[in-house]
Amino acid sequence: MDPVIFEIGPFAIRWYGVMVALTVVVGMAVAYRVGPRMGASPEVVDRTVFGFAASALVGARLGYVVSHPGEFGTLASVIRIDLGGLTSHGAIAAGLLYLAWAGRRHGVSMWSLTDVYGWVIPIGNIFIRFGNFVNGELYGDPTALPWGIRFPSSPEVARHPLQIYEMALAFVVIAAAARVASRRRFPGQVFWTIVAATSAGRLVFDLMRSEVRIAGWLTMGQIPALLLVAWAAAALWQGLRRAEARR
Repeated sequence: MDPVIFEIGPFAIRWYGVMVALTVVVGMAVAYRVGPRMGASPEVVDRTVFGFAASALVGARLGYVVSHPGEFGTLASVIRIDLGGLTSHGAIAAGLLYLAWAGRRHGVSMWSLTDVYGWVIPIGNIFIRFGNFVNGELYGDPTALPWGIRFPSSPEVARHPLQIYEMALAFVVIAAAARVASRRRFPGQVFWTIVAATSAGRLVFDLMRSEVRIAGWLTMGQIPALLLVAWAAAALWQGLRRAEARR
């Protein structure tokens, strides 16, 4: 597929940009739907949804810039959205900082808000990984499996379509999060479930990216994924223990 959907003069509409926009729109729609069940009224969602979207996008961009400094020589190149990409870990960090502030401002538990907006993580993995697939990037090692794909930047050998693997996992994560949400026992349980499952998937899938390892078997993406898995596991254990004690 062509990464460019269509061009109007010097402007190009790209699949990747459209997928980012869809992530924001669908994430907002889900926030309005689940907000009241997670302890955030429609009014609170109204007051936080755009701030969260903006902070997550800025964090995602800054996360990419920090992890790929060699690609950006000037401030103008950092701002240009057609250069480089985004990182989920930067989005999570910035989103958490914003929700901590927003929770205090609006009198709502920060962790209730994470249960409202955490769904954007797997939603983003569905849409944005499709954009990566169309761009022919973030693929895995060579494979002889029948679903291996020859990408334009590596036409000599079929490779693991890691983008599709992550998209498939995201659907599973959404189904698991919906089940947790239906019987949520403490604020933050949905968010940490999403973070744990998504980060664990990243650890596994990046094992098939030997060309980008920076330290032993670790890739750049696996380092924050390891930290998030540990943090999520601790948060889930403590939350469930406290919920059980209250019972």
